Amino acid sequence: MAILTRQAFKGSHYYTRGGVPAHRVPTADGTGDRAATVIDARRLGLLPSVTGILSVLDKPALGKWKCDQVALAALRTPKCPDESEGYWCDRVCDAAFRQVDDAADLGSKIHAALDSAFADLPWDPSLAAYIEPVLAWKQKAGITVIEREKVLVNAAHGFAGTADVLFRWGANGIGIIDYKTKKTRPGEAVKTYEEHAMQLAAYAATYWGEAELGRVLAANVFISSTEPGRMEVCKCEDLPLHFEAFLACAAVWRYQKGYDPRC
Repeated sequence: MAILTRQAFKGSHYYTRGGVPAHRVPTADGTGDRAATVIDARRLGLLPSVTGILSVLDKPALGKWKCDQVALAALRTPKCPDESEGYWCDRVCDAAFRQVDDAADLGSKIHAALDSAFADLPWDPSLAAYIEPVLAWKQKAGITVIEREKVLVNAAHGFAGTADVLFRWGANGIGIIDYKTKKTRPGEAVKTYEEHAMQLAAYAATYWGEAELGRVLAANVFISSTEPGRMEVCKCEDLPLHFEAFLACAAVWRYQKGYDPRC
């Protein structure tokens, strides 16, 4: 599940070629760890995540949202007479994105509950308003889950990532689901973006095979964090086209980073 955090603005995730998450590496003095960088990836032969590769895309809606949050935070965070502009700017930015940490915490709880529910394991009943609509949709759609939280490694194209749910349906249908928590407003439709489709296409191509992309049922399951009980399923069409676009992003990522992780 995609969860946006302040830390997510600053770094990317990496994986070993064996599929082990390597998002953090030990510090030089051995007293802790830090976020992995492309320098670490080159040194250790790590693979960038799908979302890391998609960071090369311009995201106007996200950029506007960030600017709006900073502007609003500046209005409610007046500068003290004795503080420097730099310190005040840091304080405004911290205030602007504090809500993101709260949303990330709720998103993590929903994700964990969904993972447990799909495995027929106990889950936090206080999250029923978020979980039960998804379970009802799953039953109605006739989905049979075959993999959950599956780490996928694509050495040929040089990337890796973790898919939320891979499933079968009907006589011989195959598919993939990605959960996303999202703030919504009553009466406003949920919007999907090109990176959502490319992410699903990259995972589907890796697990089901590029030749099978045309028959994969791919969908984002949006769970409203502001309207408990609201859940929308947005299907992604034309996965081969979206995978082609993703590979173009991967080429740009390699060019920008000066690192080719392909085998």
